[in-house]
Amino acid sequence: MDGGRVRRGAGRAALAAEVVRFVHRGLAAHPGRFVALAVGDSTLPLYAGLDPSDPGWAGRTITPVDELVPPPADPARTFGARLAAALPEGLRARLAPLDPAVDGADLCAVVLGLGPDGHIAFNQPPTPVDAPTRVVTVAPANLARLGPVEPARSALTLGVAPILAAGSVLVVAAGPGKEEAFRHLVDGPEDPAWPATWLRRHPRLTVVAGLDVSRSGQRLA
Repeated sequence: MDGGRVRRGAGRAALAAEVVRFVHRGLAAHPGRFVALAVGDSTLPLYAGLDPSDPGWAGRTITPVDELVPPPADPARTFGARLAAALPEGLRARLAPLDPAVDGADLCAVVLGLGPDGHIAFNQPPTPVDAPTRVVTVAPANLARLGPVEPARSALTLGVAPILAAGSVLVVAAGPGKEEAFRHLVDGPEDPAWPATWLRRHPRLTVVAGLDVSRSGQRLA
């Protein structure tokens, strides 16, 4: 893969601009009903600039890439609720829960965060390349990063296989502790112990990096 597809943002504003550009280009370029968006502290602030007036939204649905199981006692802590709060008001009516039956042909564009352990959505290590959309147990370290989500201990997550079949994929590598995962993603090799490395197979993968990982890798090979 061409090294130009690794882009380094100067901060949150630059990362947000990359996400907005990616989503709207995806709407123009790819079929598929769903735009799947990551719900994490590094990605949620980046959606405010999405344009509800873009005609490419016609017939599209927004879905989180995963959802907690069982739902948190506080409804505001569900991933759907957190995503709704982050979206422009004009897009909130397009939001729908993640459908376990969604496949790659349904996915116009996917925005993913990068976990410190290399997870994408909740495809945690080790995850094979053919992993479908499914319910997984969230690893204790990842669960702790979510804050108060009791009684949730699992998540329905968009699988690696449908992600690899999506129209286009963007990975946001930002936040503390992501340097090693970023190096594995951009420099490889493919490894189920670092699930993000499977994304190297996608022909339309873009990685955008915040300042904390901007020197951690140089290329996608």
